[in-house]
Amino acid sequence: MCGRIAQGFVDGSLDRLVGISDARLPRGPRWNIAPGQAVLTVRLGEGGVRRFSQPDWGFVAPWEKHAETARIKPINAKAETVATSKLFGGSFKSHRCLIPVRCWYEWKLVAPGLKQPYALGRTDGVPITLGGIISVRRPHRDYPAELSLAIITTPAPVSLADIHARAPLVVGEADWPAWLGEVSGDPSAVLARSAAGAVEVWPVSRMVNRAGTDGPELIEPVEIEAWAMATEGHA
Repeated sequence: MCGRIAQGFVDGSLDRLVGISDARLPRGPRWNIAPGQAVLTVRLGEGGVRRFSQPDWGFVAPWEKHAETARIKPINAKAETVATSKLFGGSFKSHRCLIPVRCWYEWKLVAPGLKQPYALGRTDGVPITLGGIISVRRPHRDYPAELSLAIITTPAPVSLADIHARAPLVVGEADWPAWLGEVSGDPSAVLARSAAGAVEVWPVSRMVNRAGTDGPELIEPVEIEAWAMATEGHA
């Protein structure tokens, strides 16, 4: 985890995060964002003002000359090592961000070769905010910086451990200023108090399995299909 997210929001639901009323999104809602695609994030811009940014999901080391030939492009960074990692440490120190999501997806193995997809978030539609880091690369001084993203993960809380062993870092609203660097303090402390244990879990359609599929119906709860219920001992 985390390998797929949804970013579809009710109007006005991001106002508190961005700090302005009627915040305009750079792009429309997306319900099945996969690695390699652009992700909507919030980070501090010039003058210490929060702003939207859209890095590509898949962290490219700042020292890489060409993103296309980068040896690795990790989509996640472990909370246990992100601050001290040679790859991630600089971005953790200077380029932390928040990723607002409607939910993220996980697939639970229910039988050999058979997985049931689940959404994890809030059923009332209120966004949750994941913690991430951005790599800021400038391949040439005459070109704009290229941005890429990794989402930070922690060991899953007990309530989610049967779905997946790890979960994304969920940053509570009280920690937004410290995480974004608006106030002084140690952002490493935020890593230890993920709010992932408070999210809800519900089964969704296997349509989400295809990364090219999109639409709000992907996050709608469904009855677990008969084959999955049987393998889990419910039928």
